[in-house]
Amino acid sequence: MNNIFQSSEWEKFKLETGYQKSFWVEDVLILEKKLPLGYSMLYSPMVSKSQVNQLTSKSVSQFSEELKKIANEDNSIFYRLEFDFQDQKLIHLFTDLPRLIPKWGKPIHFRKSFEEMQPEHTLLLDLTLPEDELLAQMKQKGRYNVRVAERNEISIEESPTEVENFYKLYAETGQRHKITYRNKRYFENLVEILKEKGYASVYTAYGMIEGKKTPLASAVIVYSGKKAIYMFGASSDEYKNLMAPYLLHWQIIKESKAAGYKYYDFFGIAPDDDPKHPWAGVTRFKKQFGGVQEDTLGSFDLIFKPLQYQVFKIAEKIRR
Repeated sequence: MNNIFQSSEWEKFKLETGYQKSFWVEDVLILEKKLPLGYSMLYSPMVSKSQVNQLTSKSVSQFSEELKKIANEDNSIFYRLEFDFQDQKLIHLFTDLPRLIPKWGKPIHFRKSFEEMQPEHTLLLDLTLPEDELLAQMKQKGRYNVRVAERNEISIEESPTEVENFYKLYAETGQRHKITYRNKRYFENLVEILKEKGYASVYTAYGMIEGKKTPLASAVIVYSGKKAIYMFGASSDEYKNLMAPYLLHWQIIKESKAAGYKYYDFFGIAPDDDPKHPWAGVTRFKKQFGGVQEDTLGSFDLIFKPLQYQVFKIAEKIRR
């Protein structure tokens, strides 16, 4: 499995968590979400470089014809196409869709999306390096905090049943910071569906608090090709001094390396270390482990109904 986001397992997961239909067109997954007033949106998550390389002008033309048919039948406002790579030379295969199919009826063009569904900037840790080199590239504070957690006898456990403890920490974080957060069933579906083929794990760090084993930090890891991806995480604010998240990720890094994965993907960092970005704090944490920033092309929208698209855009900005 080269790309979890373009897999039948991800398709099944998304159909359980907010999307109503799915289509495979020229080996590209297209998801459909119903919108108010009988409209819909179409979305292809994280299309890979290898998928694009396999396309020819003929197959892209066929893709465009089928996309047009789906969009017309399901009253779609727009199609969002998301890339998981940076190569600008390849995206013209898709962005030329309107030119390839003049029968669209009116001029339409791809434009950069106003929001990203998946992170556009990420941090990759090279797991082919020896363990001592992985430690050496960490920032001094990161290594120190791993040792602090070890001295505090933090223990790490991995099991699909850890979803319960993950969600407890995750929901507490959302409530504490007064931000919206996903429901528990979303994560149960994610792990239940992906774990069947070994595509997901849940790790939790525990500490002994007043003689009781207490969850302090947790992470949902998704496996895609050569990557172990840190998809979701949560931790307790109350016991931050125990540094449980540092040992948690160091253990996941070591186990992912031992399992043969080439990269640990921290999946989402603030662009250019923007101090005002919502991810600024978590970015500082992730960069304690070293690694190299990797950027993707992100998302592009092919807009079928411009007026409705503007209304959707305003509604999304208010919602978020």
